[in-house]
Amino acid sequence: MSGSPGVDVGSVRIGLQFAAAMQAMELAASGLSRREVAEELTAAVAASEESRKRRIAGVVARRFVADGETEPPLRVVARAAGSSLDTRHLLLYTIAGLEPLVVSIAEEIFYDRFVLGRTPGALSESEWATLNTGQLLETDEVITHRLVDHYAQTQWGLDDPTSTQCALRILREGGALGATWLARGGTRCLGYFPTHRGPSWRVFAYALWDEFASHGRREVPRAHLRSMRLARLFSLRGPVLDVMAERAASEGFGIIDRRRSGGRLIVTHKSFDEAAQALAGAYTLCED
Repeated sequence: MSGSPGVDVGSVRIGLQFAAAMQAMELAASGLSRREVAEELTAAVAASEESRKRRIAGVVARRFVADGETEPPLRVVARAAGSSLDTRHLLLYTIAGLEPLVVSIAEEIFYDRFVLGRTPGALSESEWATLNTGQLLETDEVITHRLVDHYAQTQWGLDDPTSTQCALRILREGGALGATWLARGGTRCLGYFPTHRGPSWRVFAYALWDEFASHGRREVPRAHLRSMRLARLFSLRGPVLDVMAERAASEGFGIIDRRRSGGRLIVTHKSFDEAAQALAGAYTLCED
């Protein structure tokens, strides 16, 4: 992300829609096309207006139904994971690949602040505090919608508070952010922060294949894990990624090159479909 005004991060008006997403994947598994899935979903979507029902159904189908594939890897793993937190993380990861605004907020604001320890948008600490919570001195390490929306306007030229609020909601519904109420100027608002419980090694293994191996990079330097979309979405630090890599390797999804410190991770499976089937099988074992 360049962080300069005019960057096209798009807009987003539809949340995670967990139940509809799961239903969409089940419908697609029965052989329905993306258009047919959207039609089936329309009746089940909870919305007061028919036009909004159709809009939500269409967006969900676009996000989670890949035409031309009988059983995409996401569907294989998500169906095996069921209604667990892993599935929410997988759905968020997928949405972030399709909705630039969601991953941009996670990367340029939350990752910069909570992992790199800097204030996004070249704000001073006092400017950050005043804009964020209305207090000169921060009492909580949280980020408010006011700060996110200001960044979107000044850095991307996006004057769309509804979209930035929806993107924050997606990050929260997907398990990347937690939220707490705080007082600001006589009113209350939500302050957002990265959750303490990050994605599991299974979600990491899926992302590893999606971001590297599926593009022909089956040998990944450990330092490159920090560039993963997964890392930026969940504000994951290097040591956490190293632990995930070690666990994924111990479960047979990779091999760690032990010849040097911080050696590369070599992905085991030769195809994304094979890796997805193996991950699905991992959910039949006892949970951690």
